[in-house]
Amino acid sequence: MNEKTKIPPVAHLSYSKGELIIKEGDYGISIYKIFKGHVRIFKKSNNNIIPLATLSRGEVFGEMTFFNFLLEPRSASVEALDDVDLEVWHPARLTEEYKNMPPILGYIAKQTLNRLLRMNRIVDELSTRKKKGKEVDPEVAKRRYFRKDWHQECLYSPVTHSSKLSLHGVIEDISPLGLGVEVSAGNTINFSHDPGNHLKISFQLPSGSTINVVAIIRSVKKSKVPGYLFLGLEFKDISKDALRQIGFFMMS
Repeated sequence: MNEKTKIPPVAHLSYSKGELIIKEGDYGISIYKIFKGHVRIFKKSNNNIIPLATLSRGEVFGEMTFFNFLLEPRSASVEALDDVDLEVWHPARLTEEYKNMPPILGYIAKQTLNRLLRMNRIVDELSTRKKKGKEVDPEVAKRRYFRKDWHQECLYSPVTHSSKLSLHGVIEDISPLGLGVEVSAGNTINFSHDPGNHLKISFQLPSGSTINVVAIIRSVKKSKVPGYLFLGLEFKDISKDALRQIGFFMMS
């Protein structure tokens, strides 16, 4: 029996208005093409619906599972907005065509997918930043949210300090929620670095843009480098433009 005979045949499915076609978090391998009707792609966070896209006849969804080699659960849900007819493909049907794709096109497709996956994580982080007015526990955030390793110098000072004192630190990771900053333990002589204190922070992105934010110290730990501390910081005052630029940087 050759490989082609092992590939499941194309199937056709129908869904009524309101029916769920894909559920976020489930594992699945099918790829869908719409022949009739409209579907809505959305994410759900704290009982809030975050619409991502509306697709119609001729458009395809579920393809991320194929390009991501079936390693991740579905990143969003899909529901029928009206009566929908779909053609369902098994990813094995596309494998040979994908392998025969010119290397440069395969590379571009993979890079585009990686950026899209990162943006999905960023959208999820921003939408779940607070739960019904309650702040997300920083330790939970640290485990759940996508963080990008970085090594960039920054300047920081206490919000309540009356002088123009600025101290040096090094950003070691960044997310849409905050920063991980390594500072000299000697800096604590100048002002308190205890959890709950607010800091003004200034740093530059690779694009050349200078970002100024206010962040609250959520955690203080000994750094792996002797004589240094690692501050877990959560953004408390950040402009939409600064957040947008951080988002672009994280997708790069």
